[in-house]
Amino acid sequence: MLLGVTLTLLILPPNKIIRDDGSKATKFTYSSMGKEGTEILKLFTNWKMLLVLPAAWASNFFYTYQFNNVNGVLFNLRTQGLNNVFYWCARMIGSAGIGYFLDFGLASCRKRGLIGVAIVAVLGTAIWGGGLANQLRYKDGKWQDLIFFKDGLRYAGPLLLFFSYGLLDAMFQSLVYWIIGALANDSQILSRYVGFYNAVQSAGAAVAWQIDMHKTPLITQLVVNWALMTVSYPLLVLLLFLAVKD
Repeated sequence: MLLGVTLTLLILPPNKIIRDDGSKATKFTYSSMGKEGTEILKLFTNWKMLLVLPAAWASNFFYTYQFNNVNGVLFNLRTQGLNNVFYWCARMIGSAGIGYFLDFGLASCRKRGLIGVAIVAVLGTAIWGGGLANQLRYKDGKWQDLIFFKDGLRYAGPLLLFFSYGLLDAMFQSLVYWIIGALANDSQILSRYVGFYNAVQSAGAAVAWQIDMHKTPLITQLVVNWALMTVSYPLLVLLLFLAVKD
């Protein structure tokens, strides 16, 4: 994290970034607080952001289920800590992989986005399907014999599932951020879009914690998470067709 913060000091101001053809990447003008407030309110009626909304809501919604009701239920405390290392390592792998394809793929911008959605949709369906198979083993949310990382094959399957959740998390969020970045060339507009995304994301996470606190059945939580991500895929495809230019 310290390295990441330090690297931000090397980022050029937007008005100093020059494209290969000599043109400036963006025109930067300072805004007023009143204008920003108005522009933020407009986002809630912006059709592009409305298409992003389900993905934004879903993007942190699943954390509660995955950490509380998979990692927190199946494994003992020491193994939970180790699993978290694998989860966040999976996120690094997932974001780097999908990010490299989306940024440097040979296809056009729109086609790369569409292929990216297809990859994440297929992977997401497979992973949540595996999650459902795992969840059916403890429908009541109770798991008697906690798994220890020294348990060999008994540990390998649930670990692979939790690792896959981390992989999907990063790939899904990186895809959505990439699509948002392709919607405009203006850094101010994009900052508002990302702010909207993060606000909805945080609201979704807060609701998910409340749902879990009220002892909602784990099968229901899994299905809701799966459904939210599944609904977002066709909306992202529609957004790519309507708003992303090659």
